[in-house]
Amino acid sequence: METFLKDKKISVSVFILIVVVSLLTVSKLVSEVKTVTNGDYANMITVSGTGEVSAVSDIASLSVNLSKEGKTAKEAQDLLNESITKTLTYLEEKLIEEKDIKSEYGGLSPKYSYEQPVCYTYPCPSRDPKIVGYTATQSITIKVRVVDLASEIRTGLAEIGITDISGPTFSIDDEDIFKAEAQAEAIKDAKAKAKVLAKELGVRLGKVVSYYDNEQNCGMGCGGMYDSKMMLANESVSAGSVPPTLPKGENKITSSVSVTFEIH
Repeated sequence: METFLKDKKISVSVFILIVVVSLLTVSKLVSEVKTVTNGDYANMITVSGTGEVSAVSDIASLSVNLSKEGKTAKEAQDLLNESITKTLTYLEEKLIEEKDIKSEYGGLSPKYSYEQPVCYTYPCPSRDPKIVGYTATQSITIKVRVVDLASEIRTGLAEIGITDISGPTFSIDDEDIFKAEAQAEAIKDAKAKAKVLAKELGVRLGKVVSYYDNEQNCGMGCGGMYDSKMMLANESVSAGSVPPTLPKGENKITSSVSVTFEIH
């Protein structure tokens, strides 16, 4: 009998404890709901800001396409190797560092003849394509850090027999510095807009709740982050031309952000 009463008391105590814990949990949830509903975060405004900085190009890039033909694959490749060696030797003389010379793509492919015999009767006999030679190719990109020498180097390459040259195109070597400046301008623009909007609404600005960099989060469809006003199109050059000093132009780097503020 005593054991039964003892167990009954324990069961009642456990039940009471469960009820108390449940009441505390419900009370906490209600308190949190009130905080979210009536708290400072219930009222917010989001504004967008844009920033833009300009910078003069400090890098010029040239693209050289080398191509040689031979009756055999070895002959074509040997001729190409001679052309590559001549190109690299010239660039070394112009103090272009090895790290600024990059092999982009290359290959060796057969050339076919599709000549068919003269036919006077039907059906006409056909011949399989015949290999009549090989073509070896190599593309090289050259980064010229003294941009004013880009035109001179292009002309020099033409004078040693390299005629398929594209560029120069002008760009900025270290864009991160200018991107950070543009981003800072965008944030400043967003803050200024938020102050004007808050004044018109008759509220006070609070702290920043969230920040969104539109350029970093817009994916592959982004555009306008980097806009060069001076990009020369592909062209072929011939030896003997006088190398002019090409204008480097100005590059525009933009940033777009969205900032959310508390309002009171």
